[in-house]
Amino acid sequence: MIQFEWDEQKAIQNEHKHHVAFLEAKSVFYDLGALLIHDPDHSDSEDRFVLLGISQKLHMLVVCHCYRLENDVVRIISARQATKNEMMYYRRGNGMRDEYDFSSARANPYIPKLKKQITIRLDAQTIEYFKLMAEETGITYQNLINQYLAECAKNKKSYHYTFT
Repeated sequence: MIQFEWDEQKAIQNEHKHHVAFLEAKSVFYDLGALLIHDPDHSDSEDRFVLLGISQKLHMLVVCHCYRLENDVVRIISARQATKNEMMYYRRGNGMRDEYDFSSARANPYIPKLKKQITIRLDAQTIEYFKLMAEETGITYQNLINQYLAECAKNKKSYHYTFT
């Protein structure tokens, strides 16, 4: 299981500068559609990577980070809102720079360690609802369903059903 860490002072500075909390940035690693590239600017002492994806708050973010394979630790370095061009890479399926080129990005490699695939049966009306939302937002309907369920779990939303 992957662990996440970051420097608290850096997190405060990042939130002040980019209006993105590292806790929100962490949620991008759970996005099945996220795209990963090697950070071309910061690779002297350790490999750095840039992940483009949707956060739990449904923001498109760019997250600069290091991944330490030996102990499965992701260290978040910075995070910001994606630019319009970066968003296009995500929607087509394909300090920090103002903009990264995601044209040769690979799929999110963290998913197998963070998400578990299950089979779930949903009624057609529910699927259609999320597919319409997907068209409006440019986010896959599967990611929208996951984001909705994750938000319910985070807020410990309870469901009460009465048989009639």
